[in-house]
Formats: sequence, C-alpha cells, structure tokens
Amino acid sequence: MDVGPTAHNGGMKDEMVAVAAKLKAANKITVLTGAGISTESGIPDYRGPQGVWTTNPASMRLVDIEVYRSDPQVRRDAWQERLHHAAWTASPSPGHRALVDLERAGKLSALVTQNIDGLHQAAGSTAVLELHGTIREAKCLA
Repeated sequence: MDVGPTAHNGGMKDEMVAVAAKLKAANKITVLTGAGISTESGIPDYRGPQGVWTTNPASMRLVDIEVYRSDPQVRRDAWQERLHHAAWTASPSPGHRALVDLERAGKLSALVTQNIDGLHQAAGSTAVLELHGTIREAKCLA
C-alpha cells in the first residue's frame, strides 16, 4: 500500500483512510519507527536530502563502533555531537503522540525504534524497545 508523497488525485487521502480503518480494526499493532518520525521535531534524519550523512559524510565515522573504539578523536567528536544534539531540546511530534494514543487504546503490542532521541518516551509511550540505545544513557566500553 503506497501512502507516500507520490500518491495522486486524492489517492493519498484514500490510502490514509484505508490505513486508519485497518488500525481501527486491528487488535494488536507492532510499530517500527526510524528517523522520519522525529524530523518534524527538528531532528535531522541520516540519509534524506538534508540528512546528517548526506550533508556531512564524514560523520558516519561517529557511529562506526570499530572506528569509535580505535580513534580517540572520533570519541571526542561523538561526545561533542551528543552534547549538542537536538534531542535534548526537541519535543515529540504528532506522530509520537499518535502512537501514545494507540498504546493507551490497548492496540499497541510493541513500539520498536531505531531512534536514540527519547521522544517516544517524552510523548508518553511506555513499552519502547530502542534498537540503537538512547542518547540519554551511556555504557563504558573499557
């Protein structure tokens, strides 16, 4: 089902109505989110036209665990990036809040996110599985 920006002549609205009907009829829903849900909150994605890796390909080194472990400068740069990350001041988007509504309605069985920003929890979601961890916690690798 295509609900993306390429839908034409009201097709997108029709598709959204169809998705809403399926959500309403579903007993349990599992949701996987990525960077796109947080872009409206002011957090850039990684691969989009204005994405972090698109505009600064060298920043990919900050998330490569082997480079991170072997290069002290990359670790310093990564910590500086975390310190100034937009997640510290961002607010949840309507998408984050809509998922809270699904959870409160008893329909959301799992919310799995690739995001590290904590905005699902800030919106009120409680059962969040963070695949890549969170910016709000750190673990020593030594």
